[in-house]
Amino acid sequence: MHFAIYGRKSVYSDKSDSISNQLKMCREYIVLKFKGQVESITEYTDDGLTGANTNRPQLKALLTDISDGLLDALVVYQLDRLSRDVKDFSNIYAALEEHHIMFVSLKENIDTATPIGKAMMYTTMVFAQMERETIATRITDNMIGLAKKGLWTGGNPPVGYIRKPIEIGGKKHVTIVPDPETMNWVKWIFDTFLQNNYSLQGMETAFRHQGIKTLNGAFFSTTQLHKILTMPYCVEATAEVYDYYSDLGCKMDIDSPREKWDGKHGVMIYGRSTEKYKRHTVQPKSEWIVCIGLHEPFISAKKWLAVQNRFQQNIFDKKKKYDVPLLKGKLYCAKCKCRMQVARKKEKNSVYSSYYCITRLRKGKETCDMSSVSCQKLDKKILDIFKEITMNPSSITQYAAEPNCEQKSEWRNFDSEITSYKTKINRLTTLLADVENSTAAKHIIAQIENLDANIEVLRREKELQRVQQRRSTNNQQSIEQKAIDIRNLIRNLSCFTADERNEIVKSVIQELTWDGETLFIRL
Repeated sequence: MHFAIYGRKSVYSDKSDSISNQLKMCREYIVLKFKGQVESITEYTDDGLTGANTNRPQLKALLTDISDGLLDALVVYQLDRLSRDVKDFSNIYAALEEHHIMFVSLKENIDTATPIGKAMMYTTMVFAQMERETIATRITDNMIGLAKKGLWTGGNPPVGYIRKPIEIGGKKHVTIVPDPETMNWVKWIFDTFLQNNYSLQGMETAFRHQGIKTLNGAFFSTTQLHKILTMPYCVEATAEVYDYYSDLGCKMDIDSPREKWDGKHGVMIYGRSTEKYKRHTVQPKSEWIVCIGLHEPFISAKKWLAVQNRFQQNIFDKKKKYDVPLLKGKLYCAKCKCRMQVARKKEKNSVYSSYYCITRLRKGKETCDMSSVSCQKLDKKILDIFKEITMNPSSITQYAAEPNCEQKSEWRNFDSEITSYKTKINRLTTLLADVENSTAAKHIIAQIENLDANIEVLRREKELQRVQQRRSTNNQQSIEQKAIDIRNLIRNLSCFTADERNEIVKSVIQELTWDGETLFIRL
């Protein structure tokens, strides 16, 4: 049997058993429990990564080997080392069951070979997730409590401020104080936005043409400008600002009533965004908790509210005005590896669309000198390739992500080699019976052991070759399906909407890069 051991050290705690101990105990269990059945033991470890999600390199490698049929059993020291989320664990266990892989967890004494073992496994996972969520809730409540006191709860300070340690009631905390240099820089951005009656896009374009860059030396994006112009920390906490957030439907802290908003302090907000699976998501305004901070503001309420009102006036209809280009969302710049965006320019009665490199736009051509290119030009190149594939299906192999391995005749015949070794072992065993007490016996035994070791190596290589054959077959089936999708796209091109054509292209193309002259495509 081929065994896998998975070990993980949590990023949130230093109390979990070390990975080396996890591996040691699992290996000892395998050797003792499955004596004489162990062909191989493969170890997978993720150090310093949370079990709250499956975004772990070695776990992904383990799941790949499971789907490729390389393993017969998975052993972990404790169930939550694999996952602390019931849904994620259920998905992992479904993959184990699909490939008939035995699962063992040492600490909980769970063996899925029995019904009671499966029941215990799911019960344990429910409690593990409950524990994680309880800890997360406790931490969140503590952070909210600090925010309501006007303290800085952690992370990088907002632009225009620096952190400052303070002591309250004998306990150390952190607040923020204005930074003279960056504070004036933020003030200038507010004044420039209002004085020139800019939109965000207009301001981004103007700054780029004037060579005005961020503190990090990159060109501004509309997202960065919007973040600066809407940040609440720098504004005076006045009654008008209180009303502004109250009208938005935010949760106004009862310990910061409206009569206390006298403009002497800045605004503190907690819960504007949340992090799930390492991705920040903006929360609904009804989840924002707004209170008075301890820090000093540096933007007047009148100026700040004028900017916010401008944003309200500039709300635009998000309905698509133009068709989605064929390669949008799939085309990358070969020079800087960033995804290329779509820009449009009106020329008389027509609209010209082009793909452009966002790195060049924001950081300048000294960082990436990729020029924009007509959407029509590159879209036509892809359609020409697809037409070629439709006319000559075999041509798809030159664009395949993996070569079409027509090498069945080249596959190594391990069975015949193993049989040959076994025959030699049988002969040596017969010979050994005749010379049992002679000095030649030890040499014969050594040969038998060597041949037996060779057989074990061949068996493992045979298994790896079987996986390669399976991958080759799966790849061939995938390529054949992509060829069908491409034919359907070309033959019914006029029947699909622009969005549908774009989705089909994204589903059949694995990699697409443009280097300024050549379009590289992998299906």
